[in-house]
Amino acid sequence: MPYQIGRFWSGVLLMLFISSVSHAEVVERRKDQFGRDFGYYFYPIVGEILGMGRAAGFGVSVLNMDGGDTDFTGYYVRGDIKATGVALLDYNVVPQRLIFDIGYNDYRVTATSYKRGIDSDPADVIYPKVEGAYLLGQMTLTFDQRRYDIFARALSGQSRLIEVLDKNNQAFAGVDTNWNSLTLYSVGGSMDLTDDRVDPRKGARVEFASRLPHGNNPDMSRYYANDYNITGYLPMRKWDTLAFNMFYSRAHVTREGLTDYALLQQRYGLNCAQYPVGGPDRIACDSAETKLLDGILANNRFGTATPLGGTQRLRSYDNGRFYAGQALSYGAEYRWNLTDERTPFDIFIAKGIRTGIQVAAFWERGMVADEFSQLFKSGRESYGIGARVVLSGVVIRFDLARGPEGAQSQLWITYPWSMFSVDNPG
Repeated sequence: MPYQIGRFWSGVLLMLFISSVSHAEVVERRKDQFGRDFGYYFYPIVGEILGMGRAAGFGVSVLNMDGGDTDFTGYYVRGDIKATGVALLDYNVVPQRLIFDIGYNDYRVTATSYKRGIDSDPADVIYPKVEGAYLLGQMTLTFDQRRYDIFARALSGQSRLIEVLDKNNQAFAGVDTNWNSLTLYSVGGSMDLTDDRVDPRKGARVEFASRLPHGNNPDMSRYYANDYNITGYLPMRKWDTLAFNMFYSRAHVTREGLTDYALLQQRYGLNCAQYPVGGPDRIACDSAETKLLDGILANNRFGTATPLGGTQRLRSYDNGRFYAGQALSYGAEYRWNLTDERTPFDIFIAKGIRTGIQVAAFWERGMVADEFSQLFKSGRESYGIGARVVLSGVVIRFDLARGPEGAQSQLWITYPWSMFSVDNPG
């Protein structure tokens, strides 16, 4: 009965979402989409990226520098996550037409890695400790007050495994710790028929991105992954908004990688033979190796779509919690706008314009599978409440989410359901 009720409400929300998007039309922007209000923020960072750990540090952002639309941001955090980053955003190469973004990040983190699929056991994990750095650049061609965008993006960097731990923090020998280079290219675009890109209250937004095939290792598959994101906004009462989102990601394999398990074990195994047969170390190693090789095997057959879980979708779950060859999620969020204002502030460490304060309630459902016929057989849900401060050019968001695997809190920048985020930069 609970499953049937869940399917019923899922259907109701999908109908409302499709109705809101299908009736969308170009609406007038509430303000100029190329910001001119100068502001800066120096702020402490204390928080957690779900599935990666906690960290503390500081950040600084400068908005709309030199009377234009260009922003600078940087951060430094240490803890379970060690990371540093800087970015120059919205540099107008051609004013209000061609925009350039560039950013650099380095990191050292122990991630939580789950088995593939929607029914993976939350206790069946390994912890790969990785470090790396990447440079990310994007060129965007935009039209009509940022209503229509076309972009090309490149990510270039290197990373390496430091060690792999099991759930009991046992490290495995035989792990390849060499540095590996990576270059990713993406193309895409968006049609934003809302009243404001930063804080939309009515209209609809359609986004598409394709991560192009990469990698020259003949043992590994080559594939591209297409992401589709549609969000509708219905105005409610005087200032409130009911938002709906649907996201679909699918990997398309262009060259299948190695699928011979024995050869994969020989080349990418954890050297479990070094431990005595039947002993606890051998059992733990065999279990972790099987998980690792099963993941490589499935990725070689089906590729891997954008995962669910973290700051953007299924917010009660760890970052990258659910993944497979395809992913689908949808949800709704009601945003109570407590104020509608333009209030300048200057408190020494921060200067800008506050344009709103809001609280929110949300519900999401997501599912992953390697084949479309299996996609709707099982799903996971997440729900919660949040509070947001809307500033000129940025939204500061706090969410408290709950699901079958517990509750999670997060302090983040921007609204949820974004196509790109620092915890999933590809």
